[in-house]
Amino acid sequence: MPTDTAPAPIVVGILDPEVETSLLEYAGRLAATSGHPLRLVHVFQANVLFGDPILGLPGAMQPQSMIIDDTGVARLAEQVLTEATAVARDVVAGAVEVSGQLLRGHAAHVLIEESDGAHRVVIQRRGFSRIRRVFTGSISSRIAAHAHCPVTVVPEDWSAEGRSGVVVGVSDDKSDGQVLGNAIEEATRLGEPVTVLHGLDLLALHGELVDHETTRDWTARGERYLADLVEKADHPQTPLATRVVAEGPADALVSASEEARLVVVGRASHLNAFPHLGGVTRALLREAACPVEVLPLPT
Repeated sequence: MPTDTAPAPIVVGILDPEVETSLLEYAGRLAATSGHPLRLVHVFQANVLFGDPILGLPGAMQPQSMIIDDTGVARLAEQVLTEATAVARDVVAGAVEVSGQLLRGHAAHVLIEESDGAHRVVIQRRGFSRIRRVFTGSISSRIAAHAHCPVTVVPEDWSAEGRSGVVVGVSDDKSDGQVLGNAIEEATRLGEPVTVLHGLDLLALHGELVDHETTRDWTARGERYLADLVEKADHPQTPLATRVVAEGPADALVSASEEARLVVVGRASHLNAFPHLGGVTRALLREAACPVEVLPLPT
């Protein structure tokens, strides 16, 4: 845990540094520009069978004779962590401290625990097939749904070249001001403008009754809401633009991610008893072409 004076660490979940160069580059630059130390965490799961710690199902230990010995797995894990730490130190170039830690358990559960007291958790979205995702679940979605701090999910092979702007998705929710404030902070750090995007899911709201007049009315209502939201925001040096589009929020944000450097959204906040992401954020974590930052529930 960080002290009162030390900046909180940026925790990076590492699986394989050979295919996570984009993740290490993103996290290293984030750490160097924000002044937060970088802590790489590699989780290995030797001898853990079934179970789900997030749901209170701890699982069981497999007999040593049935699988690879823990000692051998730990040696390979140490090598992975050493390689990733070397890459991260090259990226930060001495701007902040870089450390590594090897932990054993379920990756999502461990990183959720590590998020307590962290500035941010950064992980990579792997290019798994939809069938594999059904059976294995999405580690990134589970971490984003339960973490105690913001979570940034970086697509595999991500590059910021040719991209600009931070897009923030708002939905007429009580957390929109907090989400916009966070997006402004990130845009200031990156030297980028902010676009506040509000998608109108008119088909879901009105079915076949949607017409041009309905679209105009809902668009005007959305524009007034965004204007009021921006007026209340503190953005002395960050250009802000607003967009209201007559399409589903998920489709609108995924489309905007094709040109943006970052998309910022909030975790669903209307069901406080059980933190969850909501369909829009889940779609973004699956499909976005740029990093997606998910903020936890407002306190």
